[in-house]
Amino acid sequence: MQSIILSRRDIREYDQMISLYTLEHGKVEALARGVKKILSKNAAYLEPFCFVEAEIIPGKEIARLGSVTPINIFKNIRADLDASLAAGYVMDLVDKNIHGGEADKRMFALIKSWLEWVDASAVILSEAKDLRWPLIAFIAKFLTLLGFDPSAVDEGLGQRKFEILVRGSWQMIGLANASADEITRQQKLLYHFALKHLERKIEDWSVLGI
Repeated sequence: MQSIILSRRDIREYDQMISLYTLEHGKVEALARGVKKILSKNAAYLEPFCFVEAEIIPGKEIARLGSVTPINIFKNIRADLDASLAAGYVMDLVDKNIHGGEADKRMFALIKSWLEWVDASAVILSEAKDLRWPLIAFIAKFLTLLGFDPSAVDEGLGQRKFEILVRGSWQMIGLANASADEITRQQKLLYHFALKHLERKIEDWSVLGI
C-alpha cells in the first residue's frame, strides 16, 4: 500500500519498528526484521519522508513489514539541510499527534503534496531563506484537518495571510508575499495555537534555524 515513512526506531540488534502513514489505514506501525543488516534491501527506503509502496503483513500482536518499493525519496529535500530539517519536523509532528488505525485520505494527500511541493522548489526556497513559510503552511493545514481553526488566530493585519495558509493551494501560498517580520510573527502565533490544542507538546520549530 502507498505509505509515507514517519519514523524508525531500533528494536533488538537488527530489527526496527517503522511508523508509516498509509493511504488505506492511516498511521500504522510495523516491525521490519533484519533491516539493520548490511545486506538489507529495504533499509535505504525506510528513512523518514520516503514515499513507498509497502507490504504490511498483519500479525496477532504487531504487523510486519514485507517488501518495500520506493516511489519517491524526495532527493531534492535530502540534498538540502534546511529542507531536510523541515521535512523531519513535519514527520515527527504527524507521528506524535496522529492515532493509529484512523484512515484519512485528506491527511495522506496533505503530507504527500507538501513533500512534493517542497521537493520541487527546495533550491528556490533555500536560496530565499524562506523555508519557514512552507513549514507554517503545513502546520496550519494540519491543524485544520484535526478540527481546529488557526485562520482566526490573528485578528490583525495578518488574518488574510492565515486564510491563505489554511485554505490556499501550495501555488497560492508560494506566491503570497510575506516579509521576514510577518513570517516570524505568524510563526509565533501559530506555535502557541498548536501548543494550546494539540495533545502532545511540540518543539518550537523556530529553533531549527531554517
